[in-house]
Amino acid sequence: MEDSNSIHARAYFNLLKTESWIDEKIKDALKPFDLTHAQLNALHILFENDPEPVSANELKTRILVRNPDLTRLLDRLVKKGYVKRETCPENRRKIDISLTKSGKEFFNKAHVSAKVALGNFFEKQITKKEAEELRRILHKIRG
Repeated sequence: MEDSNSIHARAYFNLLKTESWIDEKIKDALKPFDLTHAQLNALHILFENDPEPVSANELKTRILVRNPDLTRLLDRLVKKGYVKRETCPENRRKIDISLTKSGKEFFNKAHVSAKVALGNFFEKQITKKEAEELRRILHKIRG
């Protein structure tokens, strides 16, 4: 019989392998859009908050990147015309980030592609009940 430490360690490493596998699937789905997973996450956060802007600090916290990485990520999205940076009218030291009209349209296309790529796979591999149990366990792990 295995001890619980071994079982937990195997679950942990299995989770890491699965995360890596999912990331590869998302990369493949986003290739035609010339978009990274982190860029998609940033667009998703901005889309969820639209029409309200999101501060650069909040965005950094929610997608878990460092300042230099966020700056480069946003530079690329601004250059592509998907997001805009504006100085916050209430606090000039704060930068507000929001989606442009083309950013919203682009996000919808890219998001659907990633969702279809993963959704089709998950629907073939696990039942709705298993998906709900997985969601519950992952939520529990994150606290």
